[in-house]
Amino acid sequence: MGAFTRGIDAVITRKFQLTQIRRPGALAAFGKFTPRALLTRLTRLTPLMLLGLLALLALACGTAREGARVAVASDSAGAAAGRQAYGTSSPASREFVALVDEYLDGWAAFYPSIAAGNGLHMHDGELEDFSAGNIARQVAWFRQMHERLDRIPTAGLTLDERVDHRILAGVIDGWLLDLEVARSWERNPMIYASAITDGVHNLMTMESAPPLVRIQRVREKLRGVPRVLDAARANLRNPPRILAERGLSMFRGASAMLAHDLPVALDGPRGEAWSAMMVEARSAREALDAFIAEYERTILPRATGKVALGRAYVEARYRAEELIDVPAPRLLEIAERELALEQALFVEKARAIDSSRSAMAVWREVLADHPRRGELVEATRRVVDELQQFVTSRGLVQLPGDDRVIVQPSKPFDIGLASMHASPPLEPAPVKSIYYVTDADSTWDQARQDKWLERFNYPSLAITSAHEAMPGHFVHALFMRGTPGKIRRIWIGLNPFPQPSSGQDGWAHYAEHLVIEQGFKRDDPRYAMAQLTESMTRICRLIVSLNVHANGWTIEQGAKFFEEQAHIPAPAAMQEASRVAYDPTNGGYFLGKRALLALREDYRARAGGTFDLRAFHERVMRNGIAPWWAHRQLLLPGDTGPVVR
Repeated sequence: MGAFTRGIDAVITRKFQLTQIRRPGALAAFGKFTPRALLTRLTRLTPLMLLGLLALLALACGTAREGARVAVASDSAGAAAGRQAYGTSSPASREFVALVDEYLDGWAAFYPSIAAGNGLHMHDGELEDFSAGNIARQVAWFRQMHERLDRIPTAGLTLDERVDHRILAGVIDGWLLDLEVARSWERNPMIYASAITDGVHNLMTMESAPPLVRIQRVREKLRGVPRVLDAARANLRNPPRILAERGLSMFRGASAMLAHDLPVALDGPRGEAWSAMMVEARSAREALDAFIAEYERTILPRATGKVALGRAYVEARYRAEELIDVPAPRLLEIAERELALEQALFVEKARAIDSSRSAMAVWREVLADHPRRGELVEATRRVVDELQQFVTSRGLVQLPGDDRVIVQPSKPFDIGLASMHASPPLEPAPVKSIYYVTDADSTWDQARQDKWLERFNYPSLAITSAHEAMPGHFVHALFMRGTPGKIRRIWIGLNPFPQPSSGQDGWAHYAEHLVIEQGFKRDDPRYAMAQLTESMTRICRLIVSLNVHANGWTIEQGAKFFEEQAHIPAPAAMQEASRVAYDPTNGGYFLGKRALLALREDYRARAGGTFDLRAFHERVMRNGIAPWWAHRQLLLPGDTGPVVR
């Protein structure tokens, strides 16, 4: 056993135990059940006794079926009672809730920029401390939290609390894996840049406090920039080249954000506080620019580290925060099977449009059908309204409350394709949820504008909007305001840090599948093709990630795979492949969707004729961002079925 594998074993040794409750069957009175024994006993019965027995058996079977239905049908009432009792039902329950609050405060102190994006603002005026001494303190603190968590008797917890106890233990295991085994603080420059950009960006754009308060917090936060850069100088040993290059780009972006975006985005009164903030911004930018010049001379030239983290590490991370205990080769088998099915469906839908042309020729024609520059935002608003009408009229979900998503053009400092900035579920007072889309730049020539807008072809715009808004991330965030406790109301975002992303991104990816499955634009196969392209991309993420980290693939091989198997253009394919270097468990989209479909099938089977798709969706969303093992325990108590199949 190598040192790397020993490190993983030292961090995570627990395998979660599942129990199965066995009930005596209706034939228990017959003693040991074998066909011969049963036949012997039956031959001794009179005809009248046989008739009576058959009647009893029919009644017992009917009662068993009804009992199963009642067990599922009463889940909703039980869940409501569980939410009311959360944290109050026993001394163990109160101890657990107090520990969660202590954990979140300590975690927010270590990672204030991430915490702010989750609605935890206790440390908004601080920046991350990545010094070696503080990394050691983090490791000791996470271990102490784990030990205290383990000492809480789970028998005294409610089902919701037991599930959260298991999730928190896995997330802590994930943090220890990152800090002690992957050691992102030594290999990934991006975490230093994102601490600066994310922390300031949240305060710039989210109205979590009055403008003057946020101005003061930005000023305080910017004072910590030199310390973050000093830690990067001391810690970054030999990062992989691709992470070093992306990190450099992000540091440049941080400097530009402070120079150009901060004064535009943070709309506060121009007075003494504003002037003091801008003085700190200039100082921070000068420190960043000096660091960038040094980075180009020192860190970038020696960046030759390995990208691959190894099969043992990736499997351990999936076991930890995703609670998916499946060997990497089996995950690859599942992904390759599903990719082949989706590819065949893509060809089938293309033939339904034009059987005389190749699927890619048909798809290129779909790409060309997009809004013109200046029409994108209004087109997005229309499709979100159309999706809302569809999901509510079809009984897929009933929106809680009156909150509605706001569609806006991306800000100049937030250029991307499309993104959902939903109000964090832990935000004390919900902030506006904004769905940003980025139109083509008016200064571009027509060919470049059209190339940019291809991604917003009308079918793909609908699928992206289903993912981001309706019934995806936005609707999920609305229901999570009613999630019991706090553990399942935490999201982190796309970065190397531990998170059960399958619970968040899996729901949004399922939302794409759901609207097509339930008949949205059923008569226009282009929409199904758009959904399938997204599905193939997400499957390829898992395949490429596992092959890069476990099977010796290069990033270039991964990019080629995206091009050939998901039909992604070369630049975007390289960007997708590069992502696996810093996000080793980015298979959460695909695995989450597969797990949700499996849960839906099993829940429907147990519910029988009482199954209600809308109620199922709303329970899943209200259960929050959780690994799918947790969802199965909450909806199918005592379940031992596979999470992904």
